[in-house]
Amino acid sequence: MRLRETSLIAAREIREALRSRWFAAAAASFLVLALALSWLGLAGAQRSGLAGFDRTTAALLNLALLFVPLIALSLGGLGIAGELEDGSLAVLLANPVTRAEVFFGKYLGMIGAVGAAVVAGFGTAGVVVGLLAGGGEVRPFLLLIVLTLLLAAAMLALGTLISVATRSRARAVGAAFAAWLALVYLCDLGAIGLAIARALSPGQVFALSLVNPVEQARVLGTLALTSRPEVLGPAGLFGADHFGPLGLQLLLFGALVFWSLASLAAGFSLFRRAVVS
Repeated sequence: MRLRETSLIAAREIREALRSRWFAAAAASFLVLALALSWLGLAGAQRSGLAGFDRTTAALLNLALLFVPLIALSLGGLGIAGELEDGSLAVLLANPVTRAEVFFGKYLGMIGAVGAAVVAGFGTAGVVVGLLAGGGEVRPFLLLIVLTLLLAAAMLALGTLISVATRSRARAVGAAFAAWLALVYLCDLGAIGLAIARALSPGQVFALSLVNPVEQARVLGTLALTSRPEVLGPAGLFGADHFGPLGLQLLLFGALVFWSLASLAAGFSLFRRAVVS
């Protein structure tokens, strides 16, 4: 896989994403929501005397867990399926490039586009809080940006796998939305129901949480915000007790990276054998 060709395809993918009305609307919505949560955090800080960054980081964590997976899954789902459907991927592959360069170049380009939206939203919110409130711990805020980018990478990899597997825009969008609902809402509800019905131990609940990258990001973000283990829930408490705070962070970080690599490997395996016409 050649670096120059891969970077050219990545740059092409960034341009395509930035020209997309859907992506522009999603990025603008993310920016507006981040600013709105910052203003709400500032209002609460002025009433209670709490530091601006502390309150804003907690609010933005919930925004990231809800909004970023939706953007990343949708963009990843459309990345290859759309071009397979309209035939433009066949034109691209007719050039002197390999399938690996096309696949990974498109993935890197989508990461660049989503990363720009995340940094713009969080960066603007951070500037507003820093200028108007100051105070608070900035380190968790910066860690939240890194964590959000890692979550976006995992969701983009899953979206790219969905894109190759479905091969059409309509099926890709439907599957991406179903995956978002499952990861953000249904997995937590299912884990709670299963824990109650089967009387699962904390260790079994913790093992279930390792299956869901959104839950992994939630625990990592909570650990960055507070050292109080009781706010982590039973799964987080079990992990903190058995692995320690640092060990739990490394385990969850590794699980997110594994999600990304496993989804990318599965997606490329399908893409390498896909019939493109």
